[in-house]
Amino acid sequence: MNEQQKLTLKMALLFLVVFVFFGVIIVKEKFDILFIPKVEKKFDTYLQDNYMSIYSSLKKNKVTYKNDVFTLKVTSSQNKNLFFYLTYTNKKIKDTYQKDYIEGNSLLNHIEKSIEKDVLTKTNEEVEISIDTNLDEFAKTVKDKIINTNSSAYSTLKIYTLKKEILTKKFSSKEITENILSFTSLLKKNNITPKAYSFTIINEDDLTKTISLNNLTDDNLEYNYLSSLIQTKLS
Repeated sequence: MNEQQKLTLKMALLFLVVFVFFGVIIVKEKFDILFIPKVEKKFDTYLQDNYMSIYSSLKKNKVTYKNDVFTLKVTSSQNKNLFFYLTYTNKKIKDTYQKDYIEGNSLLNHIEKSIEKDVLTKTNEEVEISIDTNLDEFAKTVKDKIINTNSSAYSTLKIYTLKKEILTKKFSSKEITENILSFTSLLKKNNITPKAYSFTIINEDDLTKTISLNNLTDDNLEYNYLSSLIQTKLS
């Protein structure tokens, strides 16, 4: 057998190995996808066994399959942004019920992003919104209001802290106070009502000079109080 024949044989063997390898992967994926109806039944049984008290109020999406994992998104009938996931792999089912549904991580993250977008649209100002209380930690009436509030009215819910960086040319109590009050006045005009504010004030001429004002409320947003607080921070 000459060198050309040996090279041809090696190439043929390599092609065969690659063909078989990818063929096995494709066959496995096709087989697993055919298994979806059985996984749907397993998911349904799991939901009934573990969450029967809310089972009738849940909406189930289609089961998806990716990277050897079957996934089902389960949504509250009250709010499409309150949901959790079931996953099935290695013959085991896991869920994100506690974090996403009970603690409300799915809904609260959506509300934070929605408010940030709303503030930017109405004021042309970038802010960071954080909700530091889990959904199940709110009083029932507040929790129900959060779940049933239309997304266009999220900014009116006094459940979040608004964080804002403010650049100022003059690092003085007077200018900083006026900048903050001007900004919060703009928020109120647009019916944006945080429960608290946190500001990071940055000296535009020297970016290493900053002060932080945390947990301010509407009661603190009064000129004399705010000015005095800032003066203390600057000294």
